[in-house]
Amino acid sequence: MNKNNQISIIKEFISSNEETLLINQVNDDISMFYMGILKYYANGHDIKISNDVDIDSSFLEEDLFGTKIILSFNITNAKKISGLLDVHSKKIIFTDYQNYKKLSSKFNSINGYQFENDIIFFIKNELKIHNEELLDYCKNNAALMFSETSKYLINSNHYSRDRSLIEEKNHILDIRKSIFENKRNIFNIKSLYQSIKKEAQYKKFNFLTF
Repeated sequence: MNKNNQISIIKEFISSNEETLLINQVNDDISMFYMGILKYYANGHDIKISNDVDIDSSFLEEDLFGTKIILSFNITNAKKISGLLDVHSKKIIFTDYQNYKKLSSKFNSINGYQFENDIIFFIKNELKIHNEELLDYCKNNAALMFSETSKYLINSNHYSRDRSLIEEKNHILDIRKSIFENKRNIFNIKSLYQSIKKEAQYKKFNFLTF
């Protein structure tokens, strides 16, 4: 794997035959940023990322429609991680720094503490955006990187970051964290649906302000 930068590691992992990618999650915001990066490259290869599948369930590389799948887990229990690493299926493991430090030399790994460098590299090299104001915003609001860069790409000539930063950030992150948590709880389908619907409605009305 290419060790020049972490974005290249993610990009190459998605398209390679490598089975495991280990990510030091740091916090929910940074986890959402890396999940966004993973989905960005996975979509380019028609690959689905399935979040927090039951470890004891069958590990299928393709669904009934032939869709390629990468399994994603959020685990801090060392014993469960050890068992998961023995499974021959393509997977992403978000974990804490303690487990990350023990295993990072053995597997493809992403250090979440380097997220600012990854944001800069992705925006400049993948999205071809060179705007210091945007970079500054995204480094301070990692979970909002994709929504902010999308806004820039739609109207780059009149781009300015939202002046009501704190209010918007908290509102969107609250919704997305709710979605993130509900996806981890497969039994709370109704709550997940309501959170996704709420985010869609907020984006719709927020877009009209630009």
